[in-house]
Parts: sequence; structure tokens; C-alpha cells
Amino acid sequence: MAGISLNGVYNHFIQDYVSKDVTQADAHRKDELRDVYKSIAKINKNSPLYLLSNDDDVRIDAIDIKERARQLQNSIFNLSDQEDKSSLNHTSAFSTDPDTVAASYIGKTPNEDVGTAGFDIEVSQLASQQVNTGLMLSTDSSSVLPPDNYSFDVKVGEQEFEFQFSIYGADKNIDVLQKLEKLINKADIGLSAEIIEGTNNRSALQISSKHTGLHPGELSQFEIYETDGELKSGAVAALGLDMVSAPASNAHFALNGDEKTAISNHFTVGSKFDIHLNGVTEPGDSIHVGVKKDNEALVNHITALIDNYNSFVNDAAQEHDAKYKGDKLRSEAISIARQHIKDTEALGIKLEGDGVISIDTDTLKEAVTTSNNTDALEPIKKFSESLLSMAKEISVNPMKYVDRPVVNYKNPDNKENVASPYITSEYSGMMFNNYC
Repeated sequence: MAGISLNGVYNHFIQDYVSKDVTQADAHRKDELRDVYKSIAKINKNSPLYLLSNDDDVRIDAIDIKERARQLQNSIFNLSDQEDKSSLNHTSAFSTDPDTVAASYIGKTPNEDVGTAGFDIEVSQLASQQVNTGLMLSTDSSSVLPPDNYSFDVKVGEQEFEFQFSIYGADKNIDVLQKLEKLINKADIGLSAEIIEGTNNRSALQISSKHTGLHPGELSQFEIYETDGELKSGAVAALGLDMVSAPASNAHFALNGDEKTAISNHFTVGSKFDIHLNGVTEPGDSIHVGVKKDNEALVNHITALIDNYNSFVNDAAQEHDAKYKGDKLRSEAISIARQHIKDTEALGIKLEGDGVISIDTDTLKEAVTTSNNTDALEPIKKFSESLLSMAKEISVNPMKYVDRPVVNYKNPDNKENVASPYITSEYSGMMFNNYC
């Protein structure tokens, strides 16, 4: 029965608690995994010996506590794209003409780059794809090609492909064009085909490269031609598949007066800016790209941080399981808020008597917009750091919040107290102790 019980808890964990998505908090570097192991080993070495209840409720509570801590940690991680996940540095790139040149900031030193990093850009030509437009053929007329099995070759970069198709006696021109349109698109070789309509019920097949620009030494994005083989030739000439209506070209622009080229309209500048060219500038006109503080993102960050804290505290208060120490979990979170959320009323942030944090969004927006003093936000940063530390500690040792009577205290001065390599934590031991 014990084994069945454990399997039930395991299935419950898999179905209800395993994350449906993977976030940055779940991807650990080697040094982070070492820190987790050291934390677990320290707990095992110094903690008393407890008597763990062998029932499903305790297991479910421990899983629930650990998952809540993980969700809190993930929520805080998602608020910042900086390496320091408690960072309140929010910056964004700006362009004086975003319709022509769109920019986003991808740098790692926002404080240094605000007001200093940037450049002027003039765009004289956009990168373009190669387009082949075939001959306009009467849609309802019989096929210009007699019934037979045909083939032609396509060269994309250094790769060559052969296409084969058949024409039957009842096929009209539109039937042939539709066959080739489907054939080329389905092949997925970096080309796209579509039927374009002309006047007088006439249509043609237009083939375009999916990429733009030309590398040094390249003359075209793709070539369509025929070679001698077993199948009949003549389709390329009859349909005009090799007729280049628009050759591929590179983007031409100037950064602070220095002429540059790119094979794409999407590129990075100095590992700080992600640039997308949407149009050309007037001769002699330039667009400035720089970095500014993103006050709206900062307000959203602080608001979301407080919302996550309030949800965590409220969820802990709603638990009334006799073996679940929800009050202990809640009081630890509130203690962190009391330590850091003080003298922040000028920001519109206040710790209420029930432990939740209230926020006046209008006051916060005004404070963030009008003040350049980052020291005023230091309590919020410390609060975020402490919440992350608490979430990590709970993830390592969720058993401290469930009922577990002490059996024996260890002598802290005893050098023989060592961590067992076979017991990573009471939590995992509880999950698997019924296998023996």
C-alpha cells in the first residue's frame, strides 16, 4: 500500500505541479548547481534529526510549497533582462524616425549607455531579395507545353535541386502554374512561389528568394536552368522561369558618416543595438539612434514585483492544513517586506497592517519620471534580492514548513557531523523512502 501511495503522489506531482514551461530560473550553470548542492549539504550537516510523517498530505504540502517558491522565483526572473535579475535598470533604444529605422537595445551596460551610446544613420538603399517573374500566359488556354514529363534545375547558393512534374492533355496554363507553385513551396529550399495576375485574364509564376542581399563573389540568390536528361526540357523557356525581374541587393547606409553595407535589413551595431531598416532617408538627412531610460518598463517591473509578493503572501494565508506551517512561510515573507519597504511612501509604496503592500501607481509614475536619483529605488532592489534568496532557500528545503517533530539535536561542535552523499535533502528522501 505504501508503494501505491507514493506512486499516487508522484503522479499528482507530475500532473499538477511540473512546470508546463521552462524559464531562466530552470536553466542552471555548473556554478549555480554547485551552490545548490552546497546549500543542501550544509542543511543536512547542521540540522537536527526530524521525524517525518509518512502520509500523502505532507508530501503534497511540500511539493506545493516548493512549486510556489519556484513560481515566485520565475516571476521575479522574468521582470528583468539583465544578468542581475533583481536589477531595476530598464533601458530602451530610441530612434528619431522609428518608421524608417527601428531600434532596440541589447547591451549589457545600461547605466553607462544611457545618453552616451548612439549613432547617426543615413540609409541610401535597402537590402532586397531576388525575384524572377515568368511570362504572362492566358489562364484558360491549353498548356503552352505539350503533355509530357518535364524537369528543371534550381541552384540556391551552393546547392542544386531538380524539380520534376508532369503535364496532361487536359491541363491548362493555370493548372501548370499551380503545380509549380505548390511544388516549389513544398520543397522549402529558400524560395517562395506565387501566381500573380495580369490584365486580360493572364497570369505568371513569380519566384522569390526568402533571403536578401549577396555575399562577396555571389551574382544571384538563385538560378533556374535546364540540363540534358531523361525527362523533357523546355519548361524554363516556355514559362519564363529564369527571367530575373528584380536582382538581389545589399543594404547601403552610413553610420556617423562611415559607409557600410549589409546583406540584410536586420543587423546589430556594436553589440548594443538591434536595427531594422524599413525605408531610406532623404539625401543629407540622418536619423539618430540612442539609449534612454524606460520609465514605463520600470513602473511595470515594480508593480509586478509587488503583485507577485502579495499573491505569495495571500496564498500562504489561505492554507489551513494542520501539518502545513503556512503562518511561518507568510511571516518570513512579511518580515522581508518590513525590513525593506520603509521610507518608500514617496514612491507610493506602503506596507499595510495585514502584510500586503499597497501601491499608488500615479505616485510611482511621477516619482520615477521626475527623479533621476536611483538611491530612492534601492529599497525596492534589496526587497527583490531578499525575495529571490527566500525563494531559493525554500526550493532547497521546503520541509521546514511542514510538521516534523525533532528527534535529536546534533552537536554543532562535533567535527564528525558530515553530509551524507546518499541523502540530498529531507524533501527528496521523503519522496523516495518507500522504495526500500
